[in-house]
Amino acid sequence: MPLDALVELVNGWGVEPRRAGARSAVPPLGDLADRTGLPASVTAALTDPDLIQFADTIFEVFTSAGTASRVATISGLLTTVDLRPDLALTDGRVRRTWWVDARDALLAAALLALRRQLCDEDPGRLGVCVDDGCADIYIDHSPAGRRRFCSITCQNRARAASFRRRRRSAS
Repeated sequence: MPLDALVELVNGWGVEPRRAGARSAVPPLGDLADRTGLPASVTAALTDPDLIQFADTIFEVFTSAGTASRVATISGLLTTVDLRPDLALTDGRVRRTWWVDARDALLAAALLALRRQLCDEDPGRLGVCVDDGCADIYIDHSPAGRRRFCSITCQNRARAASFRRRRRSAS
């Protein structure tokens, strides 16, 4: 699963990101198969309650304090799905695949993507927006690795609020 699709799902369906951002409605399901890379037969069976439960489960990974806690959370969740590695020969090329029960496919895809992020990239680059009016998650791909906000909008809102507080206190 692409990490940007994972972030979009958690921010769109997660209870805490929607509460903090004053968004009560979940987004339309749309083209989940295209965004997640999962078969349409799997994504067609997903309902809003399924996605809310998924998003809240993955949100826990991002709110875990530190790498050790994130690793433990992902590892624990991986034990709850029947996931088996496999190989496939496609057009003469051997590629890695995996088998999972259709009801666990979304969670398994997300956990494998997060496992790859923690192992192959900087594990400290998972985060939750620090803006007071937001709880959206992000994965920091910036060169410096110092991202703290989910978007430029939240960063600008926080900077403007800080500026207004400084102006009031100086008066």
